[in-house]
Amino acid sequence: MIFLTRLPVKLITFLAIVLISVFQVIGEAVYIDDTGFVLEPPVGWEVMDVTESRWTFNDFTGDAFMQIKVYPGGEYSSAEALFNGVSGSINAEAEGDTFDLYGREAVFAVIEFNSAGFDYSGYGLFTDGEDFDLTILSFASAESASMLNDYILSALDSFALSPVLMNNPGPVSRYYLESYGSPERVETATVFENEKISWKVNAHEIEASQLLIEREAAILADFKPGTAPGDEAWERYYRMIYRDSYSRLDYPAELLKERLLQNDDGSGNYFPQRLLSWVQGFEYLRTEGSDLISPLSAAAFEEGDCDSRALLYIILLNHYGIDSALMVSSVYSHAMAAVDTDGPGARINVNGSGYLVAETTDDVDIGMIAADMADPAKWLVIPLMEKEPWN
Repeated sequence: MIFLTRLPVKLITFLAIVLISVFQVIGEAVYIDDTGFVLEPPVGWEVMDVTESRWTFNDFTGDAFMQIKVYPGGEYSSAEALFNGVSGSINAEAEGDTFDLYGREAVFAVIEFNSAGFDYSGYGLFTDGEDFDLTILSFASAESASMLNDYILSALDSFALSPVLMNNPGPVSRYYLESYGSPERVETATVFENEKISWKVNAHEIEASQLLIEREAAILADFKPGTAPGDEAWERYYRMIYRDSYSRLDYPAELLKERLLQNDDGSGNYFPQRLLSWVQGFEYLRTEGSDLISPLSAAAFEEGDCDSRALLYIILLNHYGIDSALMVSSVYSHAMAAVDTDGPGARINVNGSGYLVAETTDDVDIGMIAADMADPAKWLVIPLMEKEPWN
């Protein structure tokens, strides 16, 4: 049974200190020992309580929570049975849909319940498997649920069953995509080094990705740039987009790699410069709301502003085993990439190494940066999750 009580702030802080030993940190994500689970809740969320099979997180307002509960495999016959059993045990009003979560049957649900005299509203994820069954509830007090809706969805969407899945859309984004039904394939074509590359993009993938971006941008707007929590929020914002976009770009990355290898004549036109020249040729386009076009849309329609192009460029390079990082500046209102590659030019520190800067919106060589944007202290460097090189 899911059980929640409100704890005094001092006790929550004490628990966070004492119980943090059951967690490890991978980058900025939290790894729960002995489970393989990984998550990165919004900035300000902390460990509230831990038992042998249950982990509870609490946000900085004290009104939002995420609770992860594991059951022995086979205890429930299906995800629907798990959903019905758990929601019934807490007398919840709930409505759920079944979907596939990377090979596991799952239910995504809207849920309302009362615990210890308090009313709560939020979302639930219920997955069934032979090895274990899993329930995650992400919710807020009824009076705050509307205001904190983006946060509780984002917390749930940050969860992954294993580190490998941290380069795939989270469970909420996965559910959104499946809820659209059959893929809506849109013919698109890009020109890379004077060669036309045609492919079909799923318009629903673009919509699901843009939904995540708008949600995360709304959260980011609550934080002030240049402050410690503001920089942390900015970093998480781009990591969430990177994670959601990475596998969506598997196919175009493969198509581009074929051209890169096919036209590799050993003349020094290495991957980072050739990809950079392609991205620099996109139409400059901004959007309302988040002001960031999804990297998948940028690749499909050759358009986007600085951060959408930089993210696309970084994701492609990481597909090819070339490490790279994102550079963002609130002072310059700009974003660039930093690439671990040889060559002359300006470099910036990324985890102790000097990476070449890469400007994605102007037709300049890798390593070049405008003189009025060249102060390293005014850039926030965000290393993004690496991917193993392709064989």
